[in-house]
Amino acid sequence: MFAASCLPCHGATRMGGLDMSSRDALLKGGASGPALEPGMPERSLLILAVNHQHEKLKMPLQQPKLSDDRIADLVDWVRAGAVWPADQTAAAPKGAKFQITPQQKSFWAFQPVRKPAAPAVKNQAWPRNHVDRFLLAKMEAKGVKPAPPADARTLIRRAYFDLTGLPPAPAEVDAFAANPSPEAFKQVVERLLASPRYGERWGRFWLDVARYSDDRLESEVDAPYANAFRYRDWVIRAFNEDMPYDRFVKAQIAGDLIDRDQLAAGLGFYSLRPDTQDDRVDATGRAFLGLTTGCAECHNHKFDPIPTTDYYALQGVFESTENSEQPLAPDAVVKDYKTREKAVDGKKAEIRDFLNGQATQLASMLASQTARYLRAARQVNAGGDARTVAEGEHLDAETLGRWVRYVNDPAKDHPYLKDWADERKFDPEKFRQQVLAVLRERKTVDEENLIRKAEAKRKGPKASPETVSLKTESFYLWRDLFFSDFYGNQFKQEDDGLLYYGPNRGFYESDGAVERFLHGDWQRHLEHLRAELVELKKALPAQYAFLHTIKDSEKLRTARVHIGGSAENLGEEVPRRFLTILAPGAEPAPFTKGSGRLELAEAIASPSNPLTARVMANRIWHGHFGAGLVRTPSDFGFMGDRPSHPELLDYLASRLVESGWSVKALHREIVLSAAYRASSQRIAANDEIDPENRLLWRAPVRRMDAESLRDSLLAVSGDLDLAVAGGPPQPLTDAANLRRTVYGSVSRRKLDPSLALFDFPNPNISSEKRAVTITPVQQLYFLNGDFMMERAARLSARVTGAPAERVRGLYRLVFGREPDAREMRLGLDFLGDGRGPLYAQALLDSNEFVFVK
Repeated sequence: MFAASCLPCHGATRMGGLDMSSRDALLKGGASGPALEPGMPERSLLILAVNHQHEKLKMPLQQPKLSDDRIADLVDWVRAGAVWPADQTAAAPKGAKFQITPQQKSFWAFQPVRKPAAPAVKNQAWPRNHVDRFLLAKMEAKGVKPAPPADARTLIRRAYFDLTGLPPAPAEVDAFAANPSPEAFKQVVERLLASPRYGERWGRFWLDVARYSDDRLESEVDAPYANAFRYRDWVIRAFNEDMPYDRFVKAQIAGDLIDRDQLAAGLGFYSLRPDTQDDRVDATGRAFLGLTTGCAECHNHKFDPIPTTDYYALQGVFESTENSEQPLAPDAVVKDYKTREKAVDGKKAEIRDFLNGQATQLASMLASQTARYLRAARQVNAGGDARTVAEGEHLDAETLGRWVRYVNDPAKDHPYLKDWADERKFDPEKFRQQVLAVLRERKTVDEENLIRKAEAKRKGPKASPETVSLKTESFYLWRDLFFSDFYGNQFKQEDDGLLYYGPNRGFYESDGAVERFLHGDWQRHLEHLRAELVELKKALPAQYAFLHTIKDSEKLRTARVHIGGSAENLGEEVPRRFLTILAPGAEPAPFTKGSGRLELAEAIASPSNPLTARVMANRIWHGHFGAGLVRTPSDFGFMGDRPSHPELLDYLASRLVESGWSVKALHREIVLSAAYRASSQRIAANDEIDPENRLLWRAPVRRMDAESLRDSLLAVSGDLDLAVAGGPPQPLTDAANLRRTVYGSVSRRKLDPSLALFDFPNPNISSEKRAVTITPVQQLYFLNGDFMMERAARLSARVTGAPAERVRGLYRLVFGREPDAREMRLGLDFLGDGRGPLYAQALLDSNEFVFVK
């Protein structure tokens, strides 16, 4: 019973921390506590879980409940003491190979996309196109009636924000409201789709999925990419030019192998990835296929038909790929820059090595004086002045201060100073000998490890040397006195050893500490090196422009399964190939062209792939309605949401392919529907039947995202700069930055506070949708944020004239409409005594401005 129903999740993989392969493991339990209480089934977590009596645990997970007979057997077994045969361990059933079951193959997401006929509906007057017929058929089946159409001003504002992320100008609202033509809205939509603002809006949605950032994730220092913005600009341009979506996908996987000049910029999808872990298989699955392929890294996917071998088949593709760059300058310019850069880097290394070498020698010299420093430290502890004592004993004052702080700190990981407080027991000379012995031991260990690494290298690239290390107590003493992370190959810690005065990570040229010990020829040598570096830097031109790309490695790799995710426990080799469940035959054919990236791109972007078109069609729907037909846009697997309108999703996916993969064509069909034009009016009878609006009988009410909010504040205050598109990012904290938010800096290390405040996604992971939170801090931003205050002042200054004219002007700029009588009266009452900016701020803080309905 355990083997069949429990061990696939609670065997080697230990989901929830629980191993069920032995009695002892069951008694130990997992994250929720012991699974067994022998003799007491009513108190055993195992029995509560299989009986579905536990508030959280219902086992087997996402599977039918065990039969009553099997549960009764388990209860009897626990009541009898949970007897387990001695020296036996249960094991999950093993087959020769992972088998995809017929049930898995029949899952909706893996079925071919077939274009369904639009269903018949009773209300023939409401639908404007086939999209409406699919929606209305569901509504009529449930007894739900669609909401009335939105008024003209609401509709144009909605369309502007959905397609461009910006509010319409008052004149545009007036013109649309006054246009009686049935083609008026279509004309607005065509104008918005043709606007460069469209790509800025919808390109940003894709950048969320692509986990785009302008820098690397470095915890200690800022590490910006030189040209990341070129990928961002390429994405925006691709949407504006309506690049066919299949080509857009292929460009990001294998653009260099298709059209290097036009598509290589798309390779930023991989070359700009977070470098803390290899997420390429996971990001590929989530972004293009809506599958959580990364879950198969350590074991066969628990819910979807993705075996571990599939994960490593794809991993082999990426392990046969390496980061590269594509210069956007002549070869001669690139060669000259790299030659000069190499000279600069070489001189920096020469300075670093000299300083580190001097600091290492200095530490050894100071170590030999340990006993003298400890005796001087006793004088300081007895009330002496540290500097005076140091001068009297001919010692370095700063080093003496360090020793005084160290010996007086009781928190130590070694025992060598435990008797320091007792002069009768502690021998400074003996401790000095211990310090020098640790230095010698460290040197011996380093030399031995060099030999072992060389021997392992001779055995082959996969051989791993068994290195040696200092004894534990010796290591802690060495760390406290001599540690430095100068070359970045040690563990991370905040402080250097107290005898180390050299440069550290982040201070490669010098932190100034060791230089005061240098005199004569040593000092003159350092000054000469630095003078040479200054001249070399002067001769170094600005770096040439280039694209962050990837390329196939010269040596291709066939990955091996990492059993349990461990690189030390290797299993079978897996040829580079596509996912088994999506392959056209029973077995996916191995990739034969280089790394396999081009074949992977073609497989993903194939019209016969059941996922690619569905996933993108759903993302577009999500952008217009605030939720997809599948509400987990990057997970179409078993644990994801089921489509609320599967026929409509297949219709949209079919239309995407039929249109030549035109994203704009799909926008057009969705936005011109009656469903999109509906008001957000609530209807009590509908709420009773469909309170979540899954049937889409009314338009959703949505708060602006972080970018639209900032851009709208700039737009209505007259400050938004649309003159320059693209280019290097600017910090959003820079008051002079009045460009669209999509061109602001996005950092993996420290996200801009205003973006984070309004739920901008974490750029370290692929984000399928934005969270929406409502917090007190957001309201404080509107009440007293510097950016908000400046926008309110600028907005107030835009309107002039009599008070009534000013109220009317503010309403038109902020809301695109005239104030009613009550609003006019309140505005006139408030505007007195120079409170124009406060009044403007109150309007900008209103729900009518912040929400789109």
